Amino acid sequence: MATFVLIGGGEIGSKETLKIDERIVKLTNKKVPNFLFIPTASNEAEGYINVVKSIYSEILSCNFDWLSLENGKIETELEKIKWADIIYVGGGNTKKMIAKWKEFKVDVELEKYLKTDKIYCGLSAGSICWFEQGISDSESFENTDVWNYSIIDGLGFIEGCNSPHYDDRVKEESFNRFVKNLNINILAIENNCAVVVGKTIEIIRSHNDKNAYYIFSNGTQQLSAHNSLNFSLGVFIPKVLRGRSFNNRVIRETCD
Repeated sequence: MATFVLIGGGEIGSKETLKIDERIVKLTNKKVPNFLFIPTASNEAEGYINVVKSIYSEILSCNFDWLSLENGKIETELEKIKWADIIYVGGGNTKKMIAKWKEFKVDVELEKYLKTDKIYCGLSAGSICWFEQGISDSESFENTDVWNYSIIDGLGFIEGCNSPHYDDRVKEESFNRFVKNLNINILAIENNCAVVVGKTIEIIRSHNDKNAYYIFSNGTQQLSAHNSLNFSLGVFIPKVLRGRSFNNRVIRETCD
């Protein structure tokens, strides 16, 4: 089955997430895995594509390609998903990205391979997209002066709600007020931290002081190898494992 690597945030070009990126490549168990970058959320920004290529191709020795929805060759582009061992979704406007994926059936193609050993991963919007829902700042891309956080529908490959950049957002009164009024359970991941979701759970920290949290309606719990989580609440379970037994304990923590 597929493995998900959910990165809370960080500057990939500054190598802030390099330990996480190294782990993503290692999870494939291949010397030279095929890496596919999907930069839809950033409007296929050329600089972003080049930065990701410099890390995964030049440093981590992957076969690199990226998926474009703007070159008029959609069928050819979607075939790259089958080719990829690692599918990495970049950050940006989550709402716009999901809408565009649905328009071009990217979501359908991604779902085809959930029962394979592909790695589905990404940062920020690329972390939110795999969940049923996510807390997003997509409104800020449309109006930088006046905007509010919102709940965005994702692909539903993982149950529950994801909130990246938690260490930045928990300092904001508007974010805390928004979360309090939701009354739902949330996975909150800080920058330079990632949660690996497969048949078991792993926490990867590229900075030792970064963490991931499970926000309940009545409190917050840090994810760690010392705590097991109540997945019977109907969150955090990959779609391909629904109805099956699931190890709810973090069994590995990787630090810088």
